[in-house]
Amino acid sequence: MGTKQFSNYESLLTFTRASKGHALRPVSYGTELVNNGDFELGDNGDWGVSTNWTISGGVATLVGGDGVYGNSGLYQVIDLDVGKIYKVSLDVSGLTGTFRVYHASYSTGTNIDSTGTLVFNIVGESGGTRLNILGNNGSAVTLDNISVKEVTFDQPDGTLTLFEHPENVPRVEYDADGNRLGLLVEESRTNLVAYSEDFSQWTGFSDPNEILAPDGTLTATKARDNNQGTNAAVTLIEPVTVSTSTTYTYSVFGKKGQLNWMALGVIQFTTPNNGRVWFDLDSGVVGTQGSGLSGAIEEFPNGWYRCSVTFTTDAVDTTGQLYIYLCEGDNLFLNTNRDGTSDLYVWGAQLEAGSFPTSYIKSNSGSTTTRSADVASIPVADFGYNQSAGTVVQEFSTADVFTANENAFSDGTNDNRIMWGLNANTGRAPYISAGGTNTVALINNSGIAGGVPSKLGIAFASNDVASSLDGGAVATDTSATIPTSITTLYLGVGATGTGTQINGHIKSIKYYPRRLSNAQLVELTS
Repeated sequence: MGTKQFSNYESLLTFTRASKGHALRPVSYGTELVNNGDFELGDNGDWGVSTNWTISGGVATLVGGDGVYGNSGLYQVIDLDVGKIYKVSLDVSGLTGTFRVYHASYSTGTNIDSTGTLVFNIVGESGGTRLNILGNNGSAVTLDNISVKEVTFDQPDGTLTLFEHPENVPRVEYDADGNRLGLLVEESRTNLVAYSEDFSQWTGFSDPNEILAPDGTLTATKARDNNQGTNAAVTLIEPVTVSTSTTYTYSVFGKKGQLNWMALGVIQFTTPNNGRVWFDLDSGVVGTQGSGLSGAIEEFPNGWYRCSVTFTTDAVDTTGQLYIYLCEGDNLFLNTNRDGTSDLYVWGAQLEAGSFPTSYIKSNSGSTTTRSADVASIPVADFGYNQSAGTVVQEFSTADVFTANENAFSDGTNDNRIMWGLNANTGRAPYISAGGTNTVALINNSGIAGGVPSKLGIAFASNDVASSLDGGAVATDTSATIPTSITTLYLGVGATGTGTQINGHIKSIKYYPRRLSNAQLVELTS
């Protein structure tokens, strides 16, 4: 049987996610692809312009818009490779209306409706030959410092960045120390916070765009006191709408400033209805936790921590408020010594239904935002799958709390599948169906802990199935019919390619087209 060679995992993997998605990984940027991005050259420096655009005084200005799609707008011929990701940055001022930046298709471009130094990503498209900037009819805007650079991942010179991956781009994630965690596969979640980064929309005192955020952009906010007396705690407050009797997780990225203690509060929709958890942004520890609340803290690069609070709403209230408190210490609000200099930094607020936080979902347009589910698979024809026998060993970690997170060989249905994964902290290794008949129920390997790397191995042949977790005792079954119509290996998702995402990382997966011995199974999972 021949061996197929692939230059990287992306050439082997079939992957979809119908939205953007963040993950922490090393990011590098190539050379500048735009000529005269600061508009200092007198001859326009390779920029083309339509009637309503002018280049003068070191800026490009649009007055009156470009009208309908098809007009030339402001553009420059740039050779972008199809499928590659490019970072675009530009300074936007004097904006009336909106404009769009795109490569080949106006419909897949990025719509711009705000000012400041904006950074976003585009993907090289088939048929695209230039960077296009097109103002809607009646729009006006001034642009400067336009830049386009190729994005590369996982290189030795990369900077750990909470990068916003475009849709359908898989996310290989790392921890804050630069250790590779693996392919991130998550279920769909919705951020219920309308303004996750723009804290000027929250009630309280804050200065936007003060320092670099975890995503590498100058969008982090200084939350501060305003020398406003000593009558109340210093807070940022945002109203939200929730469902009753539902578990949620509220998270915020925090970084110490003059203060290093921050508290997160969920007010009016929990019992007791003034729940708070304190976090030390210097040592990275959780402090006092209110009744019925569960706090967690995760380290990110450059002094940032993601702080989260999990709670369950009461049976009555559907409206409440999210709080960020500036604090003098554990279980101590900042309500004394307020001289106008007490502060800390915040970014990336998120409220999602679920008992653990998932990756950050940017939601800054005044409404909720949904991240779609990840679906990763490999056609078995690409790696010489043996329909009658095999062994697979997977190294992975999953969320702190999980129910039925799966991986499977299947024909796209539950009728013919070899499924393994996790369920209520016990192994499912494997669950085999052939022709719609379950021939092997669960062979449990207990002890899988959320958030802890594990190695799970299964070996299968007719009437000869075994599994081992982390080099432990082998569990066996001698009554298995192996399905022979397998077409697909699904990674971190169920046998139909929908639902039961692992909500964690797949660091490695090894497949052997034969039934290895029980001793080998133990060795490979140790």
